[in-house]
Amino acid sequence: MPERRKSSRLDICIPVSLRLLGTAVLPHPINVETSNISADGLSIAIKMKVKDGHLSVPGTEKPTRLIPYLLLNDKVLELGIKILPKGRRIKGIGTVKWYHRGLSGDSYQLRAGIFIDEMQSDQKDKWLEFVRTIASMQEVDMPS
Repeated sequence: MPERRKSSRLDICIPVSLRLLGTAVLPHPINVETSNISADGLSIAIKMKVKDGHLSVPGTEKPTRLIPYLLLNDKVLELGIKILPKGRRIKGIGTVKWYHRGLSGDSYQLRAGIFIDEMQSDQKDKWLEFVRTIASMQEVDMPS
């Protein structure tokens, strides 16, 4: 299978909040971490347990209804990427482009690739600066 990636991936774990958009009622966001990032997107990994017959993300009070929607390609998400000091987040809009689910020990795991579709220009500049900084630390060539 030919490589479809246009940007180099950087292995880094950073906190991200996800909220499903395009629904009648906005569900509560869930907090996850990245497994890798690029200038164009990020890959997330979510570990879940079965609680009261529903998939539950550790750290959330109620089972989340967001997970089944992530399994549908092209779902639109609000992203809050925590790379700024003092808990501030870069915000953006992303689309689920791929996913993989599986069993890992006693937990289910969902991995998903999210393409960043929209970001305000000042937010995008901060994101790209962060990605370039991580790339230089990992000695990965990134396009300017």
